[in-house]
Amino acid sequence: MMTGEQYQKLLQLVRDRAGDAFRAAVKYDARDWVVLYIRDDVATDELRGAFETLADRARDYEPIAGEAVYSGLGQTQATVELHADAVLLHFRESDGGVVVSLDRNIAQGLGQFVNRCNGVLNRE
Repeated sequence: MMTGEQYQKLLQLVRDRAGDAFRAAVKYDARDWVVLYIRDDVATDELRGAFETLADRARDYEPIAGEAVYSGLGQTQATVELHADAVLLHFRESDGGVVVSLDRNIAQGLGQFVNRCNGVLNRE
């Protein structure tokens, strides 16, 4: 799989905006995947062993409201997964995509909002 100039530009953009919060970036297509960047402290054997499964899941991912289902939201630009320790950004391309992982603190406002919503939903 080729890692073109646009991916180097993407990595630079993420580094410039996220700084040390940039955890990893993985590019995948229909058959293969390649790690574009991985921060040393997250480069564990567990993560390296999970890349194939993660790439398979990214290939199979469908947005909740794709344009074919409901055009009122417009085209999906990216999907976001907010985890306890990280944020995943999934950018789809015609032949695959890129997943970028950042520390959760990069999405502080979104994280606080999600925590408040979860607090309301989980209140007994």
